[in-house]
Amino acid sequence: MTTETTQDNTNTNIIKPWVRRGGPAVAALALIAYVAAYAHWPTLRMQVDLMVYRFAAERLLAGLDLYSTGLTGNHTELLFIYPPFAAICATPLALLDSTTVQWLWLLGMAAALTYAVVRMLTSMGMRTGGALASLTALLVGMIAWLEPLRLTAELGQINVVLLVLVVVDLLGRGKWSGIGIGLAAGLKLTPALFIVYLLVIRRFRAALVATATFAATVALGFAVAPTDSVTFWLRGRFDDVNRISHDPFANTSLSGLLLRLHGSPAMATVASIAVAAIAVVIAAMAYRRGHAVLALAIVGLASAAASPFSWSHHWVWFAPLVVHLGYRGYVAGSRAAAASIWLLAALLGGWFVFTAGDTPQAGLLSLHPGGLWTEILPVAYVLVFAVTLIGSAVWLYAVRPPMISNTSKVLTPADTDGSRSPISSTSARSATRITPMPHTPSGSATGP
Repeated sequence: MTTETTQDNTNTNIIKPWVRRGGPAVAALALIAYVAAYAHWPTLRMQVDLMVYRFAAERLLAGLDLYSTGLTGNHTELLFIYPPFAAICATPLALLDSTTVQWLWLLGMAAALTYAVVRMLTSMGMRTGGALASLTALLVGMIAWLEPLRLTAELGQINVVLLVLVVVDLLGRGKWSGIGIGLAAGLKLTPALFIVYLLVIRRFRAALVATATFAATVALGFAVAPTDSVTFWLRGRFDDVNRISHDPFANTSLSGLLLRLHGSPAMATVASIAVAAIAVVIAAMAYRRGHAVLALAIVGLASAAASPFSWSHHWVWFAPLVVHLGYRGYVAGSRAAAASIWLLAALLGGWFVFTAGDTPQAGLLSLHPGGLWTEILPVAYVLVFAVTLIGSAVWLYAVRPPMISNTSKVLTPADTDGSRSPISSTSARSATRITPMPHTPSGSATGP
């Protein structure tokens, strides 16, 4: 018996026949669509947020402050809003011309996304070969055109970097596990929720390393840019939503919805904390059932839902959810998962809504139907996340591991990278090694 996170399953490289041919076709269509869109709308290649990172690095190297002015020289727009550590990490960008930076960033993001998908699939037991390559192509092609990912590419955002750092950390285990999460939190605060998740799943060493790494990023910021660090950490820049946007409809988090509906800031804060707590509990349940990629997706989505402010491109954490569904649908044979992945792609796709002007409007959040829907639609990703939470909780309860004889040693998916940590109910020297089966066998048509 196996879990998704072990590599004992002999069927993990048996995929639906159409995926072997269709996967590369979907990836090719996604690439062609990007090339066509960028050729028709050259402004899509500008990556303005990447230029903000580069601008901050230039100011840091010149000994100028990071937070008083923006890319255009205006003190109210295109401001650098990240910790000083992020500006330190961006300094290589200041050493290259802007065009080179833009092309390298685009290629780097494509490579990073592909790596993340491969890492997640191999953590679930898939081996190198044609099946892995075909399913990777299918999933990368689908994920690349989710609106959060499409907008991340258009803006040159850092979200895929954060995704890779967390994936490497959570789906592997070693002496220094936690460094990736600590670095991600140091770059952009919301991934700090993964430290809470590490504590809940009892990976205490990794949580300690992550916390220490995050503290080291703050300390490095104070050492290199002390005045900017005081401004950011001690004078409220880190939670100043007004520096992010003055548009109330731009906030896609739960807090944004509640504030638009005239809820109090205290109510928004309490609701956000409650959602984050519920999500971490469900993620821990997924982890203990052997579904570490689903757990990663849930915590990542919760970090966007519970943030005081989330742009739509912050929701790149739908990518691990797509990978989980893709594995369940096309390797484990779940019809529900296969249907869910295409429904998710349709709802969250970066399909163009308005094409007039220099830059097209794309995706569900670009619709402006008027009335109450105008207040609610920006929180569509939160609603999808809520459905994901409920559906995951119901499914995980239904796939509870079977009872194992108390003469056996049960292997938990503790490390989520194919490694296993034994919990012995008898003598560790004499017990037989088996693993609980948290999902239906390969080929089953039940459950996502």
